[in-house]
Amino acid sequence: MAELDAEHDIPKKRSLRAGLILPLLIGATISVIVGLFVLGYVSLTTPPTQPDDIRSLLDQKQQDSDLAAADEITDNSTEMIVGEDGVFDFAAYRYFSFPLPFVVNFADGNGMVTVEIAIATYATTLRGEQLIEKLTSFTPKMRSTINYIMAEQVYENLDTVAKREALEKKLLDGIRLVIDGANPDEPSAITDLHFTKIVITGTR
Repeated sequence: MAELDAEHDIPKKRSLRAGLILPLLIGATISVIVGLFVLGYVSLTTPPTQPDDIRSLLDQKQQDSDLAAADEITDNSTEMIVGEDGVFDFAAYRYFSFPLPFVVNFADGNGMVTVEIAIATYATTLRGEQLIEKLTSFTPKMRSTINYIMAEQVYENLDTVAKREALEKKLLDGIRLVIDGANPDEPSAITDLHFTKIVITGTR
């Protein structure tokens, strides 16, 4: 009797397994179909990337070329040396300002001028520091030179921007002569002389 019951249970178990496999296959198939549908829908409904406007592309190219040109100018105009320890040293601007203004009467007695002056230098770190020290040491001699040149001026020599720039150039030549000498071994590191303040008073 027990053997008959066991024989009846075997077909039931097989039919139960077959009943479970079929829904699993159907579910997996449906999942694959739905996944493919979603993937196709997303790929077909996403708008294509719009090409950049030709004007913006040209502007970007112009900006890139301008930056490259600026970098090239900077590279070409920057002095660089390699020290004994292998460290790179780049040139930089430094300014020397006279602590006191220059107050000078015009040569014809018609008024006076007060100016404040700064000297611009461009050199590597070591040379630049040495130059600033030399400018500091030679301050009395430079003040004397500037005073002599300023004492030769009259109001008409300073009444336009162009004339003031010409006077700056004349003073710069005088300062270079004091600091670098008459026949310097290398180009002067003193690049410019600036009037940081100029006041004319007492003119008639």
